[in-house]
Amino acid sequence: MAGRILLVDSDPNWASFTLGCLRREGYRTMLVNGLAEGLEKASKMEPDLILVDADTVMLPWEELASEFRKEPAIAEVPFVLLTSQGLDQASHKSDAEPPADVLFKPFEAEELLAKIRPLLQNRNGRRSVISTGNAEMDGKMGGGIPLGSLTLVEGSSGAGKSVLVQQLIWGSLHDSYRLALFTSENTVRSLVSQMQSLSLNILDYLLLGKLGVYPIEVSGLGSRALDVLLQAISSQSWRDMIFIDSLTSAMAHCAPEQVLGFLEGCKRLCANGVTIVVVLHSHSVTKELLIRIRSLCDAHLQLRTEEMGQKLIRMMEVTKIRGADKTTGNIISFDVEPGWGMRIIPINKVKG
Repeated sequence: MAGRILLVDSDPNWASFTLGCLRREGYRTMLVNGLAEGLEKASKMEPDLILVDADTVMLPWEELASEFRKEPAIAEVPFVLLTSQGLDQASHKSDAEPPADVLFKPFEAEELLAKIRPLLQNRNGRRSVISTGNAEMDGKMGGGIPLGSLTLVEGSSGAGKSVLVQQLIWGSLHDSYRLALFTSENTVRSLVSQMQSLSLNILDYLLLGKLGVYPIEVSGLGSRALDVLLQAISSQSWRDMIFIDSLTSAMAHCAPEQVLGFLEGCKRLCANGVTIVVVLHSHSVTKELLIRIRSLCDAHLQLRTEEMGQKLIRMMEVTKIRGADKTTGNIISFDVEPGWGMRIIPINKVKG
């Protein structure tokens, strides 16, 4: 993962230049205008690096350092000063911890990137993919879904779509990502109960704010449902990943152009580093619209059930994952077991 960067800068020209440099490199960025807002947003975002324009904050760096270290969520996060003034040499006699680095304005894009890359590499020990938490399952999915992807999980009723999403949520929480789930399938209580039955305990993550669960109630919104949902997920774009399980009810009264517009809005969020997973019932849209939806998404996992002898088997086809580390196109047969979660069943065992 490229990394999350908080920029504290009230100069519109320098802020625009700096954001452009960072986003072209794939970094997730958030801009705030002042120190108080920066401290508030940082506790939610948990950035890997903080950039502070000292010319606009107008505080000595010792005071800046002191303010940052008061907040537990960012106490260990390195910060870099952007300044045209230079550091007062007398400041070095202070007991305050100095900034990780200083970048003097005006600077070029490559100068900025050269400063921040080693700082982010030192902090970023997380996976660069969405993981199920199951190495065998990840391997069948091309190594995992790359971050920043718009992923479609599609299938018929009972094919295991929600279980797959819950497995992805579990794996991503274990990799220290911050998630939001918009769900028409569960309440908070029923989700916790379902996942506990699979030995996937998310209660601590909920209490710590690492996972936000938002039930989707769209029955009275009609054709406005997708617009309202897009606004809601945009408000959570400071999180690393957003799961929508499922989109089916929100699409009920919307035209095909609205559905595609919603997904294009999701793609814009993905371009800023957010990973979005959308669940869809295969029979809720026309074949023509489904083809267009699939083409918009970076990854496509298709689930179905098949009868094999006396058994009803769940199958998952990994039809597309752009940027996957390994070959995709695998067909996976799996079962869902209480206390275990998703378990791959070898095809020869299924047929036997």
